[in-house]
Amino acid sequence: MHAAHTHHFMSASLPISTSARATSASLARRMREFRLIARDPVLLVGVLVASAFILTFIVWPLWRVIVQGFFTPAGEFSLQYFARYFEPSYARAYWDILGWTLEMGILTALGSTALGFLFAYTVVRCDIPFKGLVHALTLLPTISPPFAIALAAILLFGRSGFVTRDLLGMRFGPGINDIYGLDGIIFCQIITYFAITYLILRGLLERIDPSMEEAALSLGASKWHIFRTVTLPLMTPGIAAAFLLMFVESLADLGNPILIGGNITVLSTQIWIAVNGEHDLQKGAALSLVLLIPTLTVFVLQRYWVSRRSYIAVTGKPTSGAATFVKEPFVRWTFITLTTLTLLLIIALYATIFIGSITKLWGINNSLDLSHYEAVFKRGLEAILDTTFLAALATPLAGIAGVVIAFLVVRKTFSGKEAVDFMSNLGGAVPGTILGIGYILAFIRAPMFVVAIVYVALAYFFVSAVTPKTNLRWLIFGIGSLIGIALAWLSYDEKLRTTGAFNSLSGGLTWLPTLEPTQWLYLGVGILLTLALASLVFVEGKAKQRVFLLLVFMALYLLSRELVLWVTEPIAVWGRKQGGDYLPAVITTIASWIALVFQPPLAILGFTYLVLGGFIVGMWRARARLGAGVILLAVCCALTFYGEPLALVGSAYIVLAAYAVRSLPATVRASVASLQQIDPAIEEASTSLGGDAQHTFRRVTLPLILPAFIAGLIFSFARHMTSLSAIIFLTTPKWPILTALILSEVEQGGLSLAAAYSIVLIVIVLAAIGLLYLWAGRAFRVGSEITMGGG
Repeated sequence: MHAAHTHHFMSASLPISTSARATSASLARRMREFRLIARDPVLLVGVLVASAFILTFIVWPLWRVIVQGFFTPAGEFSLQYFARYFEPSYARAYWDILGWTLEMGILTALGSTALGFLFAYTVVRCDIPFKGLVHALTLLPTISPPFAIALAAILLFGRSGFVTRDLLGMRFGPGINDIYGLDGIIFCQIITYFAITYLILRGLLERIDPSMEEAALSLGASKWHIFRTVTLPLMTPGIAAAFLLMFVESLADLGNPILIGGNITVLSTQIWIAVNGEHDLQKGAALSLVLLIPTLTVFVLQRYWVSRRSYIAVTGKPTSGAATFVKEPFVRWTFITLTTLTLLLIIALYATIFIGSITKLWGINNSLDLSHYEAVFKRGLEAILDTTFLAALATPLAGIAGVVIAFLVVRKTFSGKEAVDFMSNLGGAVPGTILGIGYILAFIRAPMFVVAIVYVALAYFFVSAVTPKTNLRWLIFGIGSLIGIALAWLSYDEKLRTTGAFNSLSGGLTWLPTLEPTQWLYLGVGILLTLALASLVFVEGKAKQRVFLLLVFMALYLLSRELVLWVTEPIAVWGRKQGGDYLPAVITTIASWIALVFQPPLAILGFTYLVLGGFIVGMWRARARLGAGVILLAVCCALTFYGEPLALVGSAYIVLAAYAVRSLPATVRASVASLQQIDPAIEEASTSLGGDAQHTFRRVTLPLILPAFIAGLIFSFARHMTSLSAIIFLTTPKWPILTALILSEVEQGGLSLAAAYSIVLIVIVLAAIGLLYLWAGRAFRVGSEITMGGG
């Protein structure tokens, strides 16, 4: 009996002890892995910076949206907007909106996937004439504003449209269906988004080995049987992925439903009305959460289908003959005819936008009038310049972030790699309206929780470069951070010291003296210059010059925050005094650009200096390294926590962040696809010859993936210029955005002026893409391999 009792006790405790051992082993394995990562400074910096970017600008805003949906502005827990789906007075309207939203998404996904397949099959298999021109025209909707098709549809098929009223003589009264409504939204979205499906399916078709179909043909199978049993099954994962992607794109669209929705409201427009019209952030956040559920679900399904692409039979390059596989005249010309008719419709829509821009008053007075373009450059010049500048500035940021994340995902192994990959794509997968609201909620005040997490993570890299001893690392971190907090506190007045968000971190250092912002800035510059001079004594060898110049650069860039005002303010004042309609706007805008470059948020500057400092302090002599580490960490900490860190609402930097996040998936996908085609043995050879990680990446990997990198840049710039749903919540009179201005003109009835703005935007995007094509073709000899679909 005693033995039985013992056996029972051991069997009961075994699962617990086994689970505990497994957990302990897992934690130990993670710690060993983290220590291995820490031995490679470049890898550690890459992981930390990528994680910090994703946490700050993707995860935190989305989390704020989720939380805000359950709390009133006063901070009280509330389910009132979710409850409206079950309250008799609201339920019908709310469920109708949700039903219209899902119907719009499903029908748009079906239509755009079918149309994209038609175009892809025609271009790859039917040997259509002028293939390059067909490809270029197909991509036209991807480089125009998201509501350009809706604008053209109104001009052609609206109640005063050229086709409906002038050609067909139709008159619309009560109860008569017109272009406005759910069918109009679906039509516009299919034309707007089918090009993305075309790019996905064209890539799949080009990579299917035609020998499989030729083998079936030689065995006597009919072309239809081969298509149904060979070609279509091979493309099924890609078609499913394209369908799900189009569903998400449709639900995320804001421009087309606002312009052509009529009496139909979908969730994206309901969110926009809640925030812009009702000024109710909780309602907007609650509805965003409702919209987030289907989009996230479909996004996860889409990633699952994409992962199944490995089942497709592909070769390194498509063999000749695949493009001319369909030779039957009836089938071939049916596909070509349908494709040509659709292209003619697209050409007509964009031609209508151009004609509408040079028409005095569309539908009433169709006489030629170029005054709209004059008004565009008088009233909207600042928006045109600012949008182009911010889009160009955000493009390399998104490109670099995408390459770094792709390199980590493809070439490195570490815990959380799948999460980094998933989260990096999440910013482009969720509807822009959700991201825009999230940015308002996340950055209207200082997100001290996120700032502290990022600071601690980057400070770990910093102190790891100072000493390998754990106790000394914690000591340096503690002393340097306390000094930095005290330095930051010197700039706070008495009121902020007792009520600011920083008070809880400081413990109330009210006895410290105060410094004016300029004095505080000069103090930081002086400390950095002192460290630069000290480096001439305490740094040896070739590193001495690099450390000295880098510290001097850090000091001068910090000083430029103040000095740049001596340049930009006189320029702006002088520009306002100039005559003419355009020169004042151009001069003052350039002055604001200069200030933007030299006055980044101090928290971002602090994070950057932490990374640079980690490489700097490791080059000092051992006996001086601890002191230099404490002083430099204190400066970085003071910069990070100065004022209200990362309170970005109202600044141009929040627009830059939104641009970069929305286009990040494109650059990541382009770089991942390119890296997967590069044999890792090439990089291993560089490492075996003595090259470290940063040398190998800079001299070997990066040149090989540059064509894909440029393709990602092209797509990113086009997406930045045409972005609306996220940016509409973030634009300000100081930093106007062109797409928001176009939407405003349409709402006020200025269709011709909106058409002129749209044409200008399209020309800018085409010019930028042409210049990138030209430069990339000469620099890398990639020519036609760079496409808009590279992302």
